[in-house]
Amino acid sequence: MDRNPKRKLALLIPAHNEQVVVTDTIRSAISAGQPREDIYLVSDGSTDWTVDLAYLMLDNGHVIQQPQSGKGIAILTGLQYFGIADRYEWVHIADADGMFGPGYFAELTQRLSVKFCAATGHLQSLKAGWISKYRTFEYTFGLEVMRRIQAAIGAIPVIPGATCIYRTDILEHLDFTHESLTEDMDLTIQIHRKKLGKIAFIPQAKAFTQDPKDFRDYFKQVMRWYRGAWQVMLRHKIGLRPQRVDGYMVWMVAEELILLVEISILPLLAWWGQNYGPISLIFLTDLAIFFGITVWAAGVNNRADVISGFPFFYFLRFVNLFAFFRAWYEIVVQHKFRSVAPGWSTDGRRYRIATEVVNSKKA
Repeated sequence: MDRNPKRKLALLIPAHNEQVVVTDTIRSAISAGQPREDIYLVSDGSTDWTVDLAYLMLDNGHVIQQPQSGKGIAILTGLQYFGIADRYEWVHIADADGMFGPGYFAELTQRLSVKFCAATGHLQSLKAGWISKYRTFEYTFGLEVMRRIQAAIGAIPVIPGATCIYRTDILEHLDFTHESLTEDMDLTIQIHRKKLGKIAFIPQAKAFTQDPKDFRDYFKQVMRWYRGAWQVMLRHKIGLRPQRVDGYMVWMVAEELILLVEISILPLLAWWGQNYGPISLIFLTDLAIFFGITVWAAGVNNRADVISGFPFFYFLRFVNLFAFFRAWYEIVVQHKFRSVAPGWSTDGRRYRIATEVVNSKKA
């Protein structure tokens, strides 16, 4: 009989210059049910007070510093240094700017099962400005509807960094050293490609994430996401393998193409034929659906302020479309960003998290 059975779940936080948020993130994890002795932090070349603040919050030996090498390497370093695979059944990797709803870890540990190799919880946007209103719309539809479909058909394309859980016996099969702007997506596709098992969606476990505080940061973020997505699609030859995730991601690209046609070619044809009736009907139908989802998202999240942001949603929707095809041109046509500089930048992007808002939400 094993006298030292593995503990259930470790929480590993990779961080780079997170002094503004790291204390609240660790405190949130403890409040959400994660024992302090099961929380670990890896600082990737932080030059601020991140390490000192983490030392004040965590047990001795649970914080390490490495030269700036990138988020993927920071995760790998933490897994190896702390012996996570030997000591735990599961590991939760979380962003240093995230927070966890009441009972988050209890919900996870209750539902984690060996029939899954990885899992993800429900991600919500923290209330903070007009960008968060749009993200609330995106996350609600994306998780309440699309994530459930992805989980049902076995085609979850990305386990987001804020709520990313792996069964530790699959870690040796994952390559954390891939150069990618979206390491969470790359690792998820590796799970599909290597047929390591099913990915669970646990909507009862609610995590929260910071959104960009202004348009400049928002655009930088979506450009990084889309560049990373195209990197991953090329590396793993998405669309050329007979896996369900390929079919789903091809459909995601097709959706962007349909939207491009809707806002460019159809208006041009309407102008050419001097017949604006059909294009007007398409636009009004789209507007009605878009607004209906906005009202629904506001109700689901008990955030009436989301509705007031609706006039900006179409603008950000078109910004996303522009970023998607610009990233495609840069990655696929120009062959840019084939290598990624180590580390990641958080300078000027972080702001204090309203912990009382999260703690007051129902799990």
